[in-house]
Amino acid sequence: MTAENMVHDLLTEACDNKATDIYFFPYKNLYRIETRSNSYESRITELTIDETLMVMNYLKFNGGLDVSERRRSQKGSFGFSYHQQKIHIRISSVGDFLDRESLVVRLIYPQNFNYQLNENLIEQLFPIAKRKGMMIFSGPMGSGKTSLMYALCKQLSVDKKIMSIEDPVEIVEDDFLQLQVNEQAELTYEELIKTSLRHRPEVLIIGEIRDAVTAEQAIQAALCGYTVMTTIHGKSKFSVIQRLKQFGVDPDEILNAINLISYQRLVPTVNGIQLFNDTLNESEIRLFLKEHKIDDTWSRQIKHAYQSGYISAEVYQEYLYG
Repeated sequence: MTAENMVHDLLTEACDNKATDIYFFPYKNLYRIETRSNSYESRITELTIDETLMVMNYLKFNGGLDVSERRRSQKGSFGFSYHQQKIHIRISSVGDFLDRESLVVRLIYPQNFNYQLNENLIEQLFPIAKRKGMMIFSGPMGSGKTSLMYALCKQLSVDKKIMSIEDPVEIVEDDFLQLQVNEQAELTYEELIKTSLRHRPEVLIIGEIRDAVTAEQAIQAALCGYTVMTTIHGKSKFSVIQRLKQFGVDPDEILNAINLISYQRLVPTVNGIQLFNDTLNESEIRLFLKEHKIDDTWSRQIKHAYQSGYISAEVYQEYLYG
């Protein structure tokens, strides 16, 4: 079987199972190929080193990576057709201390391919999305943050100019002006945010706040009258405020810039994968900053789902604390 056929079969099977990630891990004298989805994790198969190198080289070639480089980290992307749908494939490779290369494949599906966005949630958040200021979406990788932002911005794009800065662009949207970080070309988040504001977008999507510079620029854009939507990795809605303070953002700026903080997870339920969401509005943010007042809304939500028979005991234990 050719490398092209092997990759096609591998990606097709992953899409059939709605996998989010495929991992190529070196193990002794072979490679283990594992998949991960939002509801389960399983090993697909084991391949010889030669077979794995064929597959990884084909993936790297399609993703625009240097096939001959096996030590330093690389990342790239390409498109894959599955049942007339375009799946965005992101790949990342790096070598270990024994110069054995590992590779991760991320599958990014069209919106609503893996789960149905809660229309009530969209309706709840949309009035806030229309206001000037910042909305922050938090949660672990693969929790649907970008999908939720894009769903809100798609509605806003009817009469507003939407601009995004991402690393990399995950969802291709023709109605948005989408910029992609490329540090080798000195197109960093910092530089692209400066550039984007000269275009005067009414809504600015910043893919992720990951450092103090990006945090401060995003806050300043919100304070200057732009609608800013962004993400931060966090384990609760309150951890977002702590992360911003760690990045050096002043509490008064947090109060004046942020309209809403959202924490979310994609939770396996008896009806499939569902988005669970927990938010902080402006008054709740103020209470937390002034009085350190917190609530356990997330835990109550998960407990209620378990008691109602909507999630299993195993899922309850895994997601109880965020």
